[in-house]
Amino acid sequence: MIRTDLTKRLAEAVARLQAHGKLDRAFSIAPELTEPRSPEHGDFATNYGLVASKEAGVPAPVLGAMLADELRNDAAFSSAETAGPGFVNLRLADEYLTEWAKRAGGDHPIGRPEQPHPQKILIEFVSVNPNGPIHLGHGRGAAFGDTLARVLQAAGNEVSREYYVNDGVNSTQMQLFGLSVKALYRKALDLPFEFPEGGYKGEDVADLAASIKEKYGEGHSEDGLDFWQSSSQELMLERQRADLERFGVTFDRWFREQSLHESNEVQEAIDALTQQGHVYKQDGALFLKSTDFGDDKDRCVVRSTGEPTYIASDIAYHKDKFDRGFDHLINIWGPDHHGYVGRTQAAIQALGYPKARLELIITQIVRFIQNGAPAPMKKRNGEYYRLSDLMDELGVDVVRFFFLMRSHDTHMDFDIDLAREHSDKNPVFYVQYAHARLSSLIKKAAEQGLVSDETQMGLLTSEAERNLIKKIWDLPHEILRCAEGRGVHRLTTYCTELARDYHNFYDKCPVIRAEPKELACARLALCEATRKTLRETFDLLGISAPESM
Repeated sequence: MIRTDLTKRLAEAVARLQAHGKLDRAFSIAPELTEPRSPEHGDFATNYGLVASKEAGVPAPVLGAMLADELRNDAAFSSAETAGPGFVNLRLADEYLTEWAKRAGGDHPIGRPEQPHPQKILIEFVSVNPNGPIHLGHGRGAAFGDTLARVLQAAGNEVSREYYVNDGVNSTQMQLFGLSVKALYRKALDLPFEFPEGGYKGEDVADLAASIKEKYGEGHSEDGLDFWQSSSQELMLERQRADLERFGVTFDRWFREQSLHESNEVQEAIDALTQQGHVYKQDGALFLKSTDFGDDKDRCVVRSTGEPTYIASDIAYHKDKFDRGFDHLINIWGPDHHGYVGRTQAAIQALGYPKARLELIITQIVRFIQNGAPAPMKKRNGEYYRLSDLMDELGVDVVRFFFLMRSHDTHMDFDIDLAREHSDKNPVFYVQYAHARLSSLIKKAAEQGLVSDETQMGLLTSEAERNLIKKIWDLPHEILRCAEGRGVHRLTTYCTELARDYHNFYDKCPVIRAEPKELACARLALCEATRKTLRETFDLLGISAPESM
């Protein structure tokens, strides 16, 4: 990619200064490529003179001038001008940019940066308890987790997606859920029923009871907890899976908590902690010495009744993940899971795994904004909005894109009015319209017999054309930044900027009617490369690439 190549050229220029005795060979600060303060100043810049001045023992303006002089000998640059205390503004040579324009052509992907050290990564996300539907907060985590997985794969890693199903048969929550559905089932049959204290209510639970009646018949009113707990959670899981698949999110594995008990892995994890001296007994219960590893208090792993706690299952699950040979684990949790961070990190360290191999990411809350003010997150009937409700109203593309527009670790305002817009005010429509516009132009060119020609790309020297070429080759750079910093929201900004640069190119650079014909063929090749790049970015975001709008 362009930025990688240019950064390498900067480093080579510094190495030449050292080889010629102009800089100390022991000097080791690597130069970085930055953006110029204004587009008029050039294509790129470096502040090397400023940041390296002290270690080099050379005044910043002098070091900047030395580097600029050296870079003027590099054919990649048409100019290298000093600016301020140690800054160098760089303008790319047309011939250099032409070569990159040619590389953008063809069917090969743009967004596949080189990964010198690929990892085997497991991402666990969403993992909603099977006692309710996928709500809006879960939807944000689903969009973020799925796009992060796509980005990490594009960056060259081997990625697995996993959903942890909290289906332990001894779970108080799941037992209460099963009893709640049973009560509403009996109610639907006009039979006496006793609704459990603190039970689950609402249209989803009532609908589940009706579905069980339809699927299994009316002969289960006297069945015990096992039937009601298992049948209720299986039907709810089917609905969760259907909503997520509609949202473009699929998992390589749905991992069952109950399987950890059946395989004796929970007890094996407890035994491992015991053998390593990381547990103690108190009042008949077994506690993990989690404060030894930075937690705010020790955690109970086995109750005085002998029953393992949820934390014990969680410890066994993470041990299982590591034992499957993953280099790195990522858990994506909602804002209500802050309290789980310390205990989970403590547990994996107690098991002997490095803390750095488990990454815990917390997504922040979502709120609706309507008419410029916060709006209720509940419908008129008092039920919370489900992800499916939002998809019904706005469509998958809009919901995913809006969820991804803000960094996952910041509170998000979901502007309902803007999301409903069917114009370029809506950022989703703005970027998708660029793709539709490109598709229409490419189709029209084919109908008129115009064929793209990458060999003529040396004719693309206008500012609009240069900007579009540079922006295309920013994609691999953005993928690496997103993969390293987990900031996948950057991709929404990137494709918005790419669409903007294309719309600017479209307004200033006619394609089909361009003269001479060689210029038309070169611009058509650039259009094809732009469409390909938009499609790749849309695929990372999980949104569609419409041919027409």
